[in-house]
Amino acid sequence: MSRADRPIGVFDSGMGGLTVIHALRQLVPQEELVYLGDTARLPYGSKSHHTIERYTLQMGELLQRHDPKLIVIACNTASAHGLPALQAVSPCPVIGVIEPGAEAAAAVPGPVGVIGTLATVGSRAYETAILRRDPSKIIHSAACPLLVPLAEEGWFDDPVTDTICRRYLDLLPPEVKTVVLGCTHYPTLLPSLERCRPGTLWIDSGRVTAKAVDRLLQGTLGYRTASARGELRVQLTDASSRLKEVGSRFLEEALGEVEVVDI
Repeated sequence: MSRADRPIGVFDSGMGGLTVIHALRQLVPQEELVYLGDTARLPYGSKSHHTIERYTLQMGELLQRHDPKLIVIACNTASAHGLPALQAVSPCPVIGVIEPGAEAAAAVPGPVGVIGTLATVGSRAYETAILRRDPSKIIHSAACPLLVPLAEEGWFDDPVTDTICRRYLDLLPPEVKTVVLGCTHYPTLLPSLERCRPGTLWIDSGRVTAKAVDRLLQGTLGYRTASARGELRVQLTDASSRLKEVGSRFLEEALGEVEVVDI
């Protein structure tokens, strides 16, 4: 098999990375995709740097079984804490979601907000990446540890979700009109987020990462030569009873067969 025809591997701590898969399926529908969700060890956002780095390396190793041409870390927390370690050992290129999100944020005038997990916000990875592009940019960050469990529970549009989103978003000053969704779970909660902060520009790190993947495919990696829609293979480290329902809502299409893999 030629390099261009090899699959793209994508992994996340849970189901949130399916929002990245959704964006890739829209932008590069011909590509073969392998998705790996570490649902057995979710969430990553409350864990230490060492643990997140170790999990990231293990997930990368599992994806290497599919001989990917590219690995996408569709998890902001793993991108913040594990990207350099995985890049150092991976035989194929590896990209995360933070750099594309930071690039989009730096291009927007005015102050920006960043919401993410405790580990992502604590790493200051977004601040570093945004300020590298625009040293004058004013950045306000807020950790939102309850949002991932709400998304994984499927409470995408619920009064309880509204209350929690409002409490977190109130941590950002009113002059912030642009907010980076610094977790790939968060786009599923946009109905609540928009109700709590109308008139805000939301930067979806998953969507801008899909565009970054497209640019890489235009270069040396190459597009899959077949024109037919590529296959999506979904693997999880644990399968819950509500997997199909919640996963389909993240993916915005029916979730097919799911394989459970051992770590």
